[in-house]
Amino acid sequence: MSSKGTGYTLGLGILVAFIGYILWQITIGIDTKSDDITTILMNSGDGSAMIKTASILICIGMVVHVVGLVSTKGTAAGTMETIGIYSIVTAIALWITNIGLGLSLAEMGEKFSAAMAGGDAATAGTIATAAGFSQAANVATSTMGALFAGIGWLCLGIAYRDAEVKGVISFIPLSMLAIVMGLILIISNIIITSLVSVEAASQISGIGFILIVIWSLSRGFEIAKN
Repeated sequence: MSSKGTGYTLGLGILVAFIGYILWQITIGIDTKSDDITTILMNSGDGSAMIKTASILICIGMVVHVVGLVSTKGTAAGTMETIGIYSIVTAIALWITNIGLGLSLAEMGEKFSAAMAGGDAATAGTIATAAGFSQAANVATSTMGALFAGIGWLCLGIAYRDAEVKGVISFIPLSMLAIVMGLILIISNIIITSLVSVEAASQISGIGFILIVIWSLSRGFEIAKN
C-alpha cells in the first residue's frame, strides 16, 4: 500500500469508527447502566435505525483502521511492535463481535417495545431474560477488547521509543502517548471495573479512545504527507 493509502486508512478509519461509537452511545443513553436491561431494550428498539447506522460506521471504520495499522508494520525493530499490532487486531475482532451482540439487542428491543405496548408481560419478560444474557456477553467482549487494545498500544509505545516515529502534531510524542493510552485502557478494565463499576471503567476508557483517535490522525496524516 502507498504511504498515502496507509496514512489515510490509519487516521480516517478510526475517526469514522469513533463517530459511529458516539452515535451508538447517544442512542443507548450515555448514563444508562450496563445492567439496566429495560432501558437498554427500550432505547435500542426506539433507535434501531440509528443503531444499525452506527454499527456500519464502527465496523467499516475499524476494519479500515486496522488495514492501515498493519501496513505500518516494520516501523520499529523487535517483537514488541508485532505483539502490539496483533493485540490491537484481536481487540478490533472482539469489538466487531460486540457490535453483532448490540444489533441483536436492537432487534430484541423492537419486539420488547411491541410486547410492552400490547400488554404482553410474559413475552416481554422472556425477551428481557434473553437480552440479559446478550448484554452480559456484550460487556464481556467489550472489556476484553479494551484490555487487548490497551496491551497493544502499550507494546507499540514501547516499540516506538527508539524509532523515528513522528506525527503531524509535532509537539505530541507518539511513543509516550501510546504508552499512556495503553495504561489507561489496562487500568480501567482491570482495576476500575473491579473496584468501582463497569460504567466508570467505560468512561475512563473513553478518554483512551479519544487519545487513540488523536494518535491515529497525527500519525496517519504524517505518513500520508511523506
